[in-house]
Amino acid sequence: MLVAAWTSENGGGGTTIASVTDNAGNVYTEAGGARATDTVANTMADIWYAENSVAGATVVAITPSPSGASGTAVVWEFSGVEPYTPLDQAAVLNSQSATTTPIGASVVTISPAEVIVSVANVQGTVTGIKSGNSFSGDSTASGEGWAHFIASSIGTYAPQWTTSTSGTFCSSTVSFKAASSAGGACDLNQDGVVNVVDVQLATNMDLGLLSCPADIDGGVCGSTLVQQIVDAALGQGCSATISHSVSLTWTASASANIAGYNVYRSTTSGGPYTQLNTALVTTTSYTDANVTAGQTYYYVTTAVDTSSNQSAYSTQAQATVPTTI
Repeated sequence: MLVAAWTSENGGGGTTIASVTDNAGNVYTEAGGARATDTVANTMADIWYAENSVAGATVVAITPSPSGASGTAVVWEFSGVEPYTPLDQAAVLNSQSATTTPIGASVVTISPAEVIVSVANVQGTVTGIKSGNSFSGDSTASGEGWAHFIASSIGTYAPQWTTSTSGTFCSSTVSFKAASSAGGACDLNQDGVVNVVDVQLATNMDLGLLSCPADIDGGVCGSTLVQQIVDAALGQGCSATISHSVSLTWTASASANIAGYNVYRSTTSGGPYTQLNTALVTTTSYTDANVTAGQTYYYVTTAVDTSSNQSAYSTQAQATVPTTI
């Protein structure tokens, strides 16, 4: 996921951005009510994000619309916040009086492992993010500041900006759910939360009324799993585990005398690839069980005939393993 925070300065084309695009073709959405404005200084802070950003692309240009708006953009790239709906909360402060140091900022209450991004736009000079509040001060420029934080526990988080002068300011703070914080292995119905529905599903699995997923806790769905999901539903975190795998299928070769197939994998698009199978695969499917959560893999296959002649690589397939607790 890409996050683009845009700030406009005094007289910088108004306080509205209608859309954001980039050179890689990513689709950006405004982060809920993330646009903060300071009507006294005619400044703005806004946060946009692009889910499932284009893999391998190099983003060199972020363009707001209308293009006449002048200002500054900062871009972050985060992994592990999909496939669940990433946006959790957005909180803003508009036309606030910065009479003390720190000047204050908007507040979000979040679950563990969420990503929080904060933007400040101030009359005067932003000198940084307050020391000791766990936010990383990523950049400051003129009267603007940008910071981010990855939470390790449930809590209320308020980025506190410092400034060299008093005046008015606006601030926007947005939090994005991580896939891990959305429930992980305990989210049995995969709706992004762990609650009584998941507890009932685990109970039915324990009773043998429902089949046990082979990838959760090694396919053992007993009283231990029920207790793990009860704990998760109570906000104590999910201790159940998922054993990830990638399942591959392909179309059989139309060539004569095919003896089988080789399967290759790389962590870089285009290779170099490493062969996974030790013996020829005689079907048109393969399961790669040696994968890491959050990692993207690239796969190709070759066909091998009875004379051990091997074809060229197939078209590359891509798989991203989900990130879980």
